[in-house]
Amino acid sequence: MRETMSDRRTRRPDGGANLYSLPVSYVAVDTETTGLDFDFCDIIEIGAVRVEDGEIADTFDSLVNIGYEVGSFITELTGITDKMLEEAPSPNDVISKFEAFAGDSVLLAHNASFDMNFLYAAYEKVLGRPMKNDYVDTLRVARKALPEMKHHGLADICKALGISNEQEHRAASDAIAAHECYKLMRPMVLERFGDEQGYKRSFHNSGNQRRARDIVATVADIDEDNPLYGMRCVFTGKMTSMTREEVQQTLANVGGIPQDNVRKDTDYLIIGNDGFRESLHNTSSKIKKAQANQLKGLPVQIISEDAFLSLLDE
Repeated sequence: MRETMSDRRTRRPDGGANLYSLPVSYVAVDTETTGLDFDFCDIIEIGAVRVEDGEIADTFDSLVNIGYEVGSFITELTGITDKMLEEAPSPNDVISKFEAFAGDSVLLAHNASFDMNFLYAAYEKVLGRPMKNDYVDTLRVARKALPEMKHHGLADICKALGISNEQEHRAASDAIAAHECYKLMRPMVLERFGDEQGYKRSFHNSGNQRRARDIVATVADIDEDNPLYGMRCVFTGKMTSMTREEVQQTLANVGGIPQDNVRKDTDYLIIGNDGFRESLHNTSSKIKKAQANQLKGLPVQIISEDAFLSLLDE
């Protein structure tokens, strides 16, 4: 589907849209999960704040009893223990209450596609229907508000803006931090682009998009320890965090090598978050070529935009 200059980009045929907008009223949300794959992992905590005209009006916070042990890595990362989850309400109870709390509000989250995919899967599993809320990604906003920063993880943004996140990797604290960062970044973006329409237009490539081979690093200090340093990467599908040219430039600035097409020496094929799961089933020519290379024993990896961003920020 060709991108248009509307304020939305379809994420799933029956789900919400990733908005190119800067709302002042929304529900900021964060999830903690058992892993990264929303098809096989589960939500263990949801935290959210309802924001009206820029101010917090109500809060939601609940652990989720998933019925199995989460493992030491998750406990060390989040502080959430199996004992805490044993005493928590069921997924049915938590998801139903969160749906009532969120209503039809626009949702807001940092690296939003991660949380939206998990919530979407949970709605389908528990409620038997998709989550239809539109959403705003503060990672997208951060890249426009603070373009000089190399990394745009929530912790990086909090540090840059002087926001205190006292319980990092706990859902309620992260949701509040995302809201507070967004509240500061929104006027920065409006000042930079003039108005909301200017902000929306900044996500669309011009008709004279550069070829990958013409994109070179624009920074003098390249981090050779970044896992993408020297990696040859091809992008396909719709990116949610930035435009295709911007994501290629970001790769070049950590020492990676953008490519237009999958070749024998390609290390990564990155699929945009919009329609990631559908893309794997309705394979494009780039995905077919990468899969063929994998069958030949070539070391190309097929990853999501989320996974790429995680590598980028290491």
